Amino acid sequence: MLEIKNTKIGNGRPKMCVPITGKTTEEIAEQANRVKHSVAEIVEWRADLFHESEEIDDMIDTLEMIAGILPEKILLYTFRSVEEGGSRPVSLKMYHDLCLSAASTQKVDLMDIEFGKVEYLGRKFVQDLKIQGTKIMMSSHDYDQTPEDATMIYRVGVMNQFGADIGKIAAMPHNLQDVLRMMNLVSRVRAFNELPIATISMSDLGKVSRITGEITGSVLTFGSLDEAQSSAPGQIPIDELQFVLETLSVKEKFSTSDNDEREVH
Repeated sequence: MLEIKNTKIGNGRPKMCVPITGKTTEEIAEQANRVKHSVAEIVEWRADLFHESEEIDDMIDTLEMIAGILPEKILLYTFRSVEEGGSRPVSLKMYHDLCLSAASTQKVDLMDIEFGKVEYLGRKFVQDLKIQGTKIMMSSHDYDQTPEDATMIYRVGVMNQFGADIGKIAAMPHNLQDVLRMMNLVSRVRAFNELPIATISMSDLGKVSRITGEITGSVLTFGSLDEAQSSAPGQIPIDELQFVLETLSVKEKFSTSDNDEREVH
């Protein structure tokens, strides 16, 4: 379990995260002020969607503005590469420098770094970020398919070895079996390590994976401010997401071992 700003991630229902997706400073400020009054515990700034400037200093100024508007929320910084569903290409060096610059502000509570980038940048990159006080969510996104179980389990294991505080696996399902495999992933990974994991089966078909985390063990779920401002296929507007999570909340508590043994059929 991970605790940030008195929020325990990995305890009870999955924590809700809303992305800020604005392209300009004005749009970002407007969305941040809307998120301020939302039920989401976590706010993600998708920095790759900011198209007003490509200068690091301007991006850092925008990050600090967001943090100033949202002091009570957990701030998640993400620069998503094109390879994993982002809006623009980024070199390995630029990715490295952007992440370190964002972390050095000490305004970032949680940072998403891509599994594929860490394989090249190495463990020191992760350690340098954590020294600045940010927690690390290491992520893997596959927009073409849902990988084999062994591949996803391997990725989570490497994330754990590299020092991630949370692992995130998101993939596109081709059929219901893919969705069910993703929903069972946490139970299968528990045989190997205890890293908190967010699992997401994308698209309309995978929506069910976004609302069942309390049972499956997924610690985070992503909702949108509204249908027009989602950052990934299948996201549910945050107010609807809260209602469904509360409706499905498990009133009768079960042990961790019970949860680990439970699989979706």
